Amino acid sequence: MINRILSNFPLKSEFVKNSLTLTMGTTLAQAFPMLFYPVLARIFSPAHFGLFATFTAITSILAVLGSAKYESSILVVPTKQDAANIIAFILLLSGIFVCLTSLLLFFFSGEFADIFNQPDLEKWLFICPISAFSIIIFNCYNEWCIRNKYFNTLSWNKISNAASTTLSKLFFGIIQLLNQGLVLGDLLGRFISAGSCIFRALKKDKKIFSEISYKQMLAVARQNIEFPKFTLPDQLLSTLGGFIPVFFIGAYFNNAEVGFYAMTMNIITVPITIISFALKDVFRQRAQEDFVKHGTCRYIFIKLLKFLTLWVTIASVVLFFLIPTVFNLVLGETWQKAGIYAQILLPMISLSFISNSLSGVLIISRKLRISMYWQVYYMSITFISLALGFAFFGDIKSVFISFVIGRISAYLLYILLSYRYSIGDNFK
Repeated sequence: MINRILSNFPLKSEFVKNSLTLTMGTTLAQAFPMLFYPVLARIFSPAHFGLFATFTAITSILAVLGSAKYESSILVVPTKQDAANIIAFILLLSGIFVCLTSLLLFFFSGEFADIFNQPDLEKWLFICPISAFSIIIFNCYNEWCIRNKYFNTLSWNKISNAASTTLSKLFFGIIQLLNQGLVLGDLLGRFISAGSCIFRALKKDKKIFSEISYKQMLAVARQNIEFPKFTLPDQLLSTLGGFIPVFFIGAYFNNAEVGFYAMTMNIITVPITIISFALKDVFRQRAQEDFVKHGTCRYIFIKLLKFLTLWVTIASVVLFFLIPTVFNLVLGETWQKAGIYAQILLPMISLSFISNSLSGVLIISRKLRISMYWQVYYMSITFISLALGFAFFGDIKSVFISFVIGRISAYLLYILLSYRYSIGDNFK
């Protein structure tokens, strides 16, 4: 489907080639978790997936804080050497952050577990920063590959990440070590992925990274201070907004319901998120080039928006009727609830796919403040819609409907803002 969409673009062959390269890589990457979900769903209970969802939420938040979102500047700094220096600065900054937060969570794990209403989380909290550091390394190398058009390497990077985390979860699930194979498997898989990124970076660009200097690291960090000033709160709000449902459901219901929600989001959003990220990576690179050369990237924005809207609408209608049966057959009767929840969440997930695929315009156009304001709305509407749902409705289905309505309004607003700023100031 994506190939057919891209074939309609009257663009240079390089864009299509890069899109197809990443699409093939991400298709293989999504095959790993999707292939093993039926096995993992039968090894682990919904409650296990609920605990893992909370672990993932905390880890993701720490990954945003640890890097201060400086990795967003890797694509836009003037030279390749500047990009190498900013990566070194990110790793230094996040390394210090990991050490401090690991100590904090180690000594106060019980108190934090009580806050999240997750007693079983206590013994795993202190490793969240370690997992977050691996994510930061992975994200930095992805940005490095996009900047330098290493799209083949970027595809293999995504594949190795998906394979290592999925197979590690399966391994620990089979041996039933400490009854939390999902957490241990995810940690090991991210370690392997991060190590692979470091190996590839040094193998291909060792000379550039060997010329890093502490003085230049600080200079480039100061020159790009707007990213931690605006992108950090922006992305922190986005991450918090994304995981607020996990914390709400855990507090008001139980781990099993968190697990059903997490499985629903994994099964539906993991494949489409991987595909949308592939489109976004190539879109950002091409949009950046157009913006530098012509002061606008509206042409490619509108083209991609039209085709994504058409195909996503068709796919969503078909999926709505098939999802409950597919969930029951693939995951087993234990996960029947997840299929029902998926139907409710589908309109929101479909619109998020379009929004994510076209994201990056606000960063390329340096409208970081606008992006931060949108994130404030995104988090606020997520919190408000869930709070209203829990306050006025006693069942989780009604809560999800309220949640979907709020999120849809946020995604529509983001698409409108991206369209508005896809044209440079000189053309307004």
